[in-house]
Amino acid sequence: MAGRLPVLSTANLPQATSSEASATASPARGSAMLKNIFQSVRVPELRFKWMFWAEKGQQSAPAGKSAIAGAEEYASRPKPLGDEIITIKDFYQHFNNIPVDNLKLRDSIHLFHVGVKPLWEDPRNTRGGAYYFRVPKELAPAFWHEICLLAVGDILQGAVETKRQSFNDDICGISYSVRWNAVQIAIWNRDAENEAGKERLLATILDKLSEKLQPKKDAYWYKPHKEHKGFAAPTA
Repeated sequence: MAGRLPVLSTANLPQATSSEASATASPARGSAMLKNIFQSVRVPELRFKWMFWAEKGQQSAPAGKSAIAGAEEYASRPKPLGDEIITIKDFYQHFNNIPVDNLKLRDSIHLFHVGVKPLWEDPRNTRGGAYYFRVPKELAPAFWHEICLLAVGDILQGAVETKRQSFNDDICGISYSVRWNAVQIAIWNRDAENEAGKERLLATILDKLSEKLQPKKDAYWYKPHKEHKGFAAPTA
């Protein structure tokens, strides 16, 4: 009959042997399939190695403590959290186990290049500064997630990089700090005088953030580390 499709007949076919059945078995599904993929595929490494840090904030300085003792106590507060992050798989193994929405007032989580401590006085930070974003607490975890991905994905680094022989700018790290009525998220760069890089950095952040996370114009600012009241200038 015209237009009739041909039909494949499978009647009276011989049974598959055990070796043939094994060779044509259905592939693994779900978690088993993902496990097989990760075992057989090498996950690309990130350009920079990263590390999470945890910092328990102090509400106020104890009375009678000297400036030197206070600086030493402050420098000892950030603690490494987990291992070095080399791949995006490593990143999510750490990120998914850090519930930032459960942090207490003044507690912080930092994600920094390996070798850079989240302190203004760290040798790679002393000439730098940070963009600070005041984020409503209900939006802060999502904002933090996107900023983390922009950091480890090299998007922020590309915005500030310079080709000067004497001093090149870098993204040093990012911070999530709980405040009284909001969360303060900071993006640290190495060179506070890199005006063009700072402009590109802000433009990149605002361009890449999801629409629902866009900050109001009075909710972000840049500040060099040396302008903070507690900054302790390194001695020569």
